[in-house]
Amino acid sequence: MELLQALTKSFHKVELMNNTNKDFPHITNNGEWLTHQNGHWTGGFWTGLQWLRSFYDDNSNLVREDALKWAKRFRSRIGDNKTHDMGFIFGPSCLLGYRIQHDQELLELAEHGAKNMSDLFEERIGLILAWDEPGYEGNAIVDTIMNLPLMVWVAEQTGNTEYAKIANRVADQILKFHVRPNHSIYHMIKWDPKTFEIIEKTTHQGYKPETCWSRGQAWALYGFANMARYTQNQKYLDASQKLADYFWNHLDTELHLPRWDFFFKDNTNEPLDASAGSIAASGMILLADVLNRNGKIEEAALWYHRGETIVSSLIEHCLYTDIRKYGIIEKATVDKPRNSGVGESTMYGDYYFVEALFRIVNKNNQETLDLLY
Repeated sequence: MELLQALTKSFHKVELMNNTNKDFPHITNNGEWLTHQNGHWTGGFWTGLQWLRSFYDDNSNLVREDALKWAKRFRSRIGDNKTHDMGFIFGPSCLLGYRIQHDQELLELAEHGAKNMSDLFEERIGLILAWDEPGYEGNAIVDTIMNLPLMVWVAEQTGNTEYAKIANRVADQILKFHVRPNHSIYHMIKWDPKTFEIIEKTTHQGYKPETCWSRGQAWALYGFANMARYTQNQKYLDASQKLADYFWNHLDTELHLPRWDFFFKDNTNEPLDASAGSIAASGMILLADVLNRNGKIEEAALWYHRGETIVSSLIEHCLYTDIRKYGIIEKATVDKPRNSGVGESTMYGDYYFVEALFRIVNKNNQETLDLLY
C-alpha cells in the first residue's frame, strides 16, 4: 500500500469516528472506543487528527471549524495543574491549531497549559511532578519530555522566558536521571519529598525496573528531537540519536516493530506495542528533519529510512481492516503489567502513525511540517 493511500485510509476512519463520537476517544476495549468528555490526557491527539485531516479533505474549512470546536473544549482544562500532560493536551490541538488558524483563544489556552506545568515544577530536584495526587509524591516520568516544547513555544509567544528556563532545566535533568549509560530509559524516577534525593529508578508500565519499556523509549527519542528543534540545543539532538539507536537495535528482527518491553525482543509470545512504533517512527523522521537542517545529510537519510521502515511495517501488520472496529492501527499495548489495553488501539498510537505519514508525504514542504507541534 502506498503511503498516501494509507494516509487517506486513515482519514476515512477519523471521519467516521468524528461522526459517531460526541466525546474524545481515548483507547479501545475489545475494539470499541472508550471516550472522555474532557479529553483525559489523549484528547489533544484526537483534535490533532482533525487538523491534519483538514489538509486532505475537500471541505477543509468545515473540518477546521470542527477542529477548532474540539480544541476550544479544552477550556475545561485550563485550571488542571494536577498532571504533567499539558503538551499532549494543548500541543496537537491548540499550538497546531493556532499555527493554522491564528485564533488568539488557542494561544491563551496553550499558555494556561504551560502555567499548569510550571505549577508542578520542583526546583529543588529540577523535575516536573507527573501527577499531583496521593501516592505519587516525588514521581517524575520520562514522558514529560514530550510536553516541554509547549513551554518553550509559549515563552516565545508571550515573552515569559521563565517557561523556557523550566523546560530546559527539566530536559537536562531527564537526561541526567532517566537515561541509562546504554541510552535506554528508566520510565519513572522517585525522589524523597523531604530531602529531594533520588531514592528509586524504575518503571511503571515496563517488565522490570532494569528493563526498557518500549513506549517510554519512544517518548524519549521523539521528545529530545523536538526539544532540539525548538531550542537548537546540540545536546538534545545528540541524545535523541543515541536513544533512537537503542530503539532501532531492539526492534524485532524481522518485523521492525517493538514488543511492549524490549526485554522480549523477537518473543512472539509477548504482545507488540504498535503505538510505541508509531511514536518512534514519527520521532525518527522528525530527527531526520532536524539533522538535515543542521547539515547532517547522511545521518538524516539514515533516520528517515529507519522511520519509514517502521511505518511500512505498521501499514503491513497493524493498519485496520474493519472500518467500524478499533482505530487506525491495532496491536497497541497500553499497560501490560496490569493487563490493560493489550491488542487494542490508542489515540496516541493513531495520531503518531498519521503524523509519521504526514511527515513523509510532506517531506519537501517545510512550511507545512513546521506547523506540527
